[in-house]
Amino acid sequence: MDYVISIDVGGTTIHAAILSDGVIHTKTITTYDSLANKDKHVIINHLKNIVEDQMKQILKLQMNETIKIKGVGIAFPGPADYNEGISYIKGLEKYDSLYKVNIKNELFNTISDNHFITKYLSKKFSIHMGNDATLFAVGEFIKYKDKGFQKIACFTLGTGIGSTFICEGRVVKGEFGIPNSGFIYNAPFKQGIIEDYISKKGISNLALQHGFYSDTNVKELAELANDGHIDAKKVFSDFGIWLAEAVNPFIESFKPEIIVFGGQISKSFKQFESSFSENIIYTSELNVEVSDTPLISTFIGANNLIN
Repeated sequence: MDYVISIDVGGTTIHAAILSDGVIHTKTITTYDSLANKDKHVIINHLKNIVEDQMKQILKLQMNETIKIKGVGIAFPGPADYNEGISYIKGLEKYDSLYKVNIKNELFNTISDNHFITKYLSKKFSIHMGNDATLFAVGEFIKYKDKGFQKIACFTLGTGIGSTFICEGRVVKGEFGIPNSGFIYNAPFKQGIIEDYISKKGISNLALQHGFYSDTNVKELAELANDGHIDAKKVFSDFGIWLAEAVNPFIESFKPEIIVFGGQISKSFKQFESSFSENIIYTSELNVEVSDTPLISTFIGANNLIN
C-alpha cells in the first residue's frame, strides 16, 4: 500500500503523521521539537529524521504489508515560494537559516542518501510544500463539503493571520475580491495592515492600552477574562471588533457559507465571539465555527499535495 507522510512545521514544534487513502494512522501522530533556530543542515537533517521515524512507526503497525512511501507533504509557514519549495522567512529567529533555501530539493537529496529510507520509497516519490494556513483550510473544506458547504473562508489567528478562501474545492486567488496571493494579512487596515492588528502583536498592543504588561500573553488574558476581569474582557471585545472590521470586505465580496477559525488565538474565541458576531456582515446565511481538529485538517491538506 502507498503511504504519505504529512509534516506540519511550526515555530516551536513539528507534528507529523502517516496517511493512506487520505486516512490518518493516528498512532503515528508525533510531536517533535522544531529546532527552528538551528542552522540549515541541522534542520534539513531533522526533517529527514522525522521522515525516517514515521516510516519506522508505520512498519511496526503494518508488519505483514509491503510499504511504499508515495510522498512527503509539508505544511510550512510563509513567506515562501511553495511551488519551488523555497522559504523566505527572515528576521523572526525561526527558520532564518532556511532563507532562500530550496527545502524540497535539500530534503530530497538528504533522503536519497539514506539507504534505509530509499528502499521503501515509491518510484514516483515526491516532496511537496504548501502554506500551513492553506493546507489547514483544504482539510477543513474536505470535512465541511460532506455537510453541504461549497464556499469556505478560513482564518488562522496566531503570530499573524493566515487566510484561505475555497470555492467548490478550488483555492480562490485574484477573484471575488480576494488578493492575487489569496492572503489578506498585508491588506491595508486602519493605520497599517491587517496583521498589525489581527495577530499576537495586535492583542499585545490592546493589552497595553488597557493597562496590562507587554509580556502578558493571550492565554493569561483569556483566563482573566473568563474570571470576569473587566479590562481583559475589554481587550477581547476590541479584538473581536477589529477582526470583524478586517475581514468584512472579503466576507462581503466572497460571500462564504461558513467561516472557520484556527490558530492559537482562536482557542480564546468565546472571549471575542460576541463582539465579532455583532460586527461581522452577511450574518443571515453565514455559519461561524472554530476548528476542533486543526492538526488533523492540516495533515489532510498536506496529504492532498501528493497526487
